Amino acid sequence: MSVTDVYKNVHGVEEFYIIYEDAPVEVKPLRKRKRSNVPVLAATVQKTKLWIRDVMLQLRCDKAPVAYHGLRAVLHTLRDRLTIHEAADFASQLPMLLRGLFYEGWQPERVPVKDRNKEDFIAHVAQAFPGDQNVDPERMTHAVLSVVAHHVSDGEMRDIKAIIPKSLGELFPKNEA
Repeated sequence: MSVTDVYKNVHGVEEFYIIYEDAPVEVKPLRKRKRSNVPVLAATVQKTKLWIRDVMLQLRCDKAPVAYHGLRAVLHTLRDRLTIHEAADFASQLPMLLRGLFYEGWQPERVPVKDRNKEDFIAHVAQAFPGDQNVDPERMTHAVLSVVAHHVSDGEMRDIKAIIPKSLGELFPKNEA
């Protein structure tokens, strides 16, 4: 027996499916139950979409997957150049979904990495787009860090810029932190 329920998201434009394979007879289809939303999950998805949209606007790009992938690459590259304490402080200001993405694959015993200059930072971001000539990793880095600076507190941005080498600070927008 297979039961499929369709739920529209908060905005009614996307759907996700809950599929019960071999559901026991006593499990009623969810469509017969009162639907409930998990507001914190809906909110973090929406906030993450806003960050991705902001990266798209900075890049003047209409490809959300490219913006997402760039956001992920830059956040990971930044994370690996921060101390454990500063990475945790920074992550606490990210939407929950982005916080999970930020910590994905993190190896705190290996941070901060030794190559802490602008060229190595951009080269690391470029590794996320192998063979994609349409992505300029330096432009992507500037776009993402501009969005980060917009969404994260000025105090946190000052803290980050205080502990990273000056050449990395050049990647951040001039009017921030």
